Amino acid sequence: MSEKKQTQGAIAKLFGGMDVESRFGLMRMAVAIAIGLGTAVILILVCAKNPAESLKFFFLGPLQIFNPNVPKGIGWNYFDQWIQSMIPLLFTGTAVAIMFSANKFNLGLEGAIMCGGLACGWVCCLLDGDIQAPNANPFLCAVIGLLVAMAAGALVTLIPALLEKKWGASIMVTSLMLNYISLYISRYCLFSTTLRDTRTSKYSWQWTEDVVLTFRKFMGTRFTLRLGLFIGIAVVIIGWAFLFKTKWGFKIRQLGQNPSFAKYVGVGIVSAGILVQVIGGAIGGLCGATVILGNYNYYYGVDLTGYGWDGVTMAIFAGNNPKRVLPAALFIAYIRAGASIMATQPGGPINELTKIVEGVIVLFLLAEKFLAKTHRKMIVEEAKRKQALKAVTGEEVAK
Repeated sequence: MSEKKQTQGAIAKLFGGMDVESRFGLMRMAVAIAIGLGTAVILILVCAKNPAESLKFFFLGPLQIFNPNVPKGIGWNYFDQWIQSMIPLLFTGTAVAIMFSANKFNLGLEGAIMCGGLACGWVCCLLDGDIQAPNANPFLCAVIGLLVAMAAGALVTLIPALLEKKWGASIMVTSLMLNYISLYISRYCLFSTTLRDTRTSKYSWQWTEDVVLTFRKFMGTRFTLRLGLFIGIAVVIIGWAFLFKTKWGFKIRQLGQNPSFAKYVGVGIVSAGILVQVIGGAIGGLCGATVILGNYNYYYGVDLTGYGWDGVTMAIFAGNNPKRVLPAALFIAYIRAGASIMATQPGGPINELTKIVEGVIVLFLLAEKFLAKTHRKMIVEEAKRKQALKAVTGEEVAK
């Protein structure tokens, strides 16, 4: 076998038999990320007082646990910051990927997260908090809180879906409005109802620390292994299985790819469209509850979190495929943690650096003509390769 054929065989094995579109998508993503990170490097070199130190913390900050010169406690805190940033991205990325797969651009995930956190906080205050404190089972309290939060989040995204079905209202407009309605409902409940702790103006009544969905793993460090991480990974796996391994998932994807064909083969367009939005809202409510339980022992919600918009970014990175949400969340959370760590160092540049990086990457991913010539060349080369392979196979068969 010639050296050229050996090289081609190694490349084919490396890409695992991916087709042209998959290889091009992977290459396009890699180039966009390289451009985004290159932009970050340029900004750091221009803005930082100590560029070398800032670059080190930006690219290696979350991995300082392996640096013998950094105290273990600080290193674990940096690593935990990476994990903590990743948890909401898993939920929101999966939720938006599922909704966008059906071409349902419901932007009410912010409101679903807000109402999910509010509902869960209220349940915890009633069952295990200072309002009544009946000494309920903490685990049962947390589970009920999660379920109620999912119902609250589903209700938020269901409303725009029903408005579209009944009166043809724009999903994008009504869902955006519901985000702010959810915010002000949260503020009202926190400031003007029995949920408010009369000893403070910003927090609800507290619930016991036992109900918080975190558990600590003592290894001579202060590292917190968060249960929310495992819940988020489970949501990603279940979301992918639902979308690609079930009949309803097939219907949803057909609805997004070709609504006319989906209607022709008997897919209930209205019911599938409403279902996908309810599922996305339920995941958003679960995200809000997990964030509240995983970080606090009181409800605090006076502003929108921004997690819903993160979900849109994640869906673009993942190509509306929940299977790709996990690596996308790892990357986004890593650069966010790195930028946050870098900003805390003396002379560190702007903390908003990640917003610039993410914006640049998304800009190139959404540009339809980006690397279009390379795409055409890859298609031509693949066609030539198949033609040559067919000719060789035909000759061997003839012999």
